[in-house]
This record gives sequence, C-alpha cells and structure tokens, in this order.
Amino acid sequence: ECIPMLKRSDIKKEAGTLKNEELSVDDSLFLYHDVCTNGIGYVDMMFKTDSIAPEQIPYLGLLKSVLGYVDTQAHTYGELFNEINASTGGISCGVEVFDRADSTEEFQALFSVRGKALYPKLGFLFKMAEEILGTSKVEDTKRLYEILAEGKSRMQAQMTSGGHSVAAGRAMSYGSIPGAVSEEISGIPFYRLITDLEAHFDEKKEELVEILQTLLKMIFRPENLMVDFVGEEKAVGLLDAPVEAFKVALYTGSVEKEHYIPEVSRKNEGFLTSGQVNYVCRAGNFRKSGLKYTGALRVLKVMLGYEYLWVNVRVKGGAYGCMCSFGRSGDSYFVSYRDPNLGRTIDIYEKAADAIAEFTADERTMTQYIIGAVSDLDVPMNPAAKGLYSLSAYMTGLDDAALQRERDELLSATVEDIRALSAHIRAFMQEDLLCVVGTASKVKEEQERFLKVENLF
Repeated sequence: ECIPMLKRSDIKKEAGTLKNEELSVDDSLFLYHDVCTNGIGYVDMMFKTDSIAPEQIPYLGLLKSVLGYVDTQAHTYGELFNEINASTGGISCGVEVFDRADSTEEFQALFSVRGKALYPKLGFLFKMAEEILGTSKVEDTKRLYEILAEGKSRMQAQMTSGGHSVAAGRAMSYGSIPGAVSEEISGIPFYRLITDLEAHFDEKKEELVEILQTLLKMIFRPENLMVDFVGEEKAVGLLDAPVEAFKVALYTGSVEKEHYIPEVSRKNEGFLTSGQVNYVCRAGNFRKSGLKYTGALRVLKVMLGYEYLWVNVRVKGGAYGCMCSFGRSGDSYFVSYRDPNLGRTIDIYEKAADAIAEFTADERTMTQYIIGAVSDLDVPMNPAAKGLYSLSAYMTGLDDAALQRERDELLSATVEDIRALSAHIRAFMQEDLLCVVGTASKVKEEQERFLKVENLF
C-alpha cells in the first residue's frame, strides 16, 4: 500500500495562541503564562541590565557563572546546592538578549534568575534567590579562580566542537546591535576576558571583585525587576508575599548609572585553529534594505537545507553540513560545519540569490518543504517551554495576529514566493559580513577577504 501524502489542506491552519497576561505584583511587571503544569511553578526573576557601563558587559557572562557557585553568608556553595535541590527543581542564572521583531537596532538584555518548585515551595525559592543575590561572597578570590579556570576549559571545548556557532555569533555581531551584545556576554570577547583574568589573576583579582560587587548593586534593584511566571491560575496569588519580601531585600543605594549601546562595525575576521576544517559564515540583515519578514522564509530555510546549500556545500563540497537562519529582525546568516573549503563555499553563498531566483518545484515537493517548516514550528513543548515561547514573543513584540499571519504565509507559500525571497538573500549578502573559524593554510590562501587574522585560542 502506498501511503497517501499529506496535503497542505491537512495541516493545522491555526497558529498556537500565546499565553501572555500583563499583571503587576508589588508595582513590578508580572508576566503570567496560564499553562497546566501539574502543580509546579516556573519563576523567572528578570532584571534589566541597561544601566551598566559598556566595558562591564562581558562581566555579565562571568556574574552568571559565579552566582550560586560561591558561598553565601548562611551556606557554603555545596550546602547551598543541596539545600536548593532538596526542596525545588533548582535555580539557575543566565543572561537573555531579546531583539525586536520590528527593529534592527533595539534590544533588551536581562539577567535572569530562573527556578521551579511545587507551589508550596515558591516562597522558599524566592528566599534562596534572595540569599544568592544579596549575600554571595564574590570576594572569595580562591573560589573565583577555580570558576574562571573551569569556565575557560569548558568554553574551549564548546568552541572547538562548535566552530559554526562561534563564526555565526561573531559575524552577526559586526552588523547587529543585539548580536553584538550576545557576543560580548558569551562569545569571543567573554572568552578573551576569562583567559586574561586567569593568566593575570593576582594583579587583577581586586579589580575583578570590585566589578562584580558593582554589578550586583547596579542590576539587582527593585526598579529593574520583572517577574515571569508559568503555572495555574490558583497559584498566581501565592507570589504576592514572596515577591514583596524579595524586593525589600534588593539593593537600593545610589549608584552611578551608565548606558551601553555597543558599537558595530564590519570586522571580517579569520580565527585560526589547529583543526583541519573550516566553519565559514556570511551574515547580514535584510530589513536594512527595507524588506519585511515573512513566514515563507521558513520554507526557504528548509529548502536551502535540503537543496541548494546541501547539494553544493555538503554533497559536492564535502562539508559535514550547512545551516542558514533568517531572523524576524532581519538578521540572517549562512554557515558551514566542518567544511574542507573556504573560498569555494563563499562563492556558493554569493550565487545563492541567483539560484533561488530560478527556483522551480512541483506541488508535491513544495508540500514536503512546507511540512518540514511546519514541523520546525510545531515542536511539542513542555510547560516550561510554552512559557518561554510566550515570554520571547512578548519581549520581541509579537502577538497572536503576527504569528497567525506568519503561519498563513508559510502554509500558502508558492514557487513564486520562494523566488521573490532571492531579494532577502541578496540584501543580507551585500553587507558582506564574513567570519571564518578554521585552518591556517585555508585562511592564508584567502587572506584578502579578511581585515584581521588571529589565533582563536
């Protein structure tokens, strides 16, 4: 029996609805996501970081590695870990950078203290977060050194196996303000910072402690807080008292506020590694040319991954893989993975727009690409992921209507729509933002493409 192929008409038409309710708790924004969670509350205490100085941005990446991993006034970090994990699903710190769907410039970077617990333990979760933010011994330089050394070796391993992520993050930072912020916090500048601190620890440790203490006072303030909560309606009221107590404990002393907006410029770098493969990224932004985001770009992404980029970069070029991305803010890239080539791959990228302008496919093939794009969109989500999805939409400025429009554009995409997107590829490619992580011989061969070449490590 041959299995009948799905038709477009078989695919669900409705975009999922976002669960975003703007409430307020103790005068702070309380973003509530009404999701059935079986009695678990997912809390994210999010703090604006926009009042710190530009040179402090990479230290945010360090602050998130320190909090929860040093002693507090009441507990050693080992006890702290056990205490938290005995009663809750854990607390973790991170920095989240959100761009805006309707802007190429705007962004928000929030320091996030995220935890989950059964409803009766939510008060305890806030108490522990308060202890970590208010009484962490960031002056324990012996422990700071261990965290730096550990962080450096972990990051080296990640960068070695994930050269495509390094190249893409870096290339995006040349043209995108949100991309530059992310790069400062978790990319090469952050790696360079921890390497330098580890190598010259004795002369830099006092200054490091001072910077961390300053950041604590600048960021963890009542006016910077917003609370994000995923859970059932009956749990919403349980947060009033804990949030109020938590806010009272935050820093309120006066501080010198600054404001950072990173400089972006085309740097086109080659980073040399000892490996025999290259990770080749070209990035840019199509919105800067006045083009809009459309759901059809998701179909294009699937198509490129199975057809143009796959055939040329992987099958003919011998790379392990090749990825592409088109963001709502316009930020886009092509990047190859474990690629023996460099110049040849860039030529393939540069011919992509012309190839897409000639694209042809029958309805069956189009439907397969559309099914692929929908399955990327309709990934099953657990309650925490549903909350995060709605939060990201809220922060980037998307609503149900926008998501429905994108889904309609995806489901109705025609061959002509795909051809028209050659303009989006042309627009982002013309910015000519190139970053390669790779082998010295290949980078030297293509020397004139780079403004700067240096060792990655």
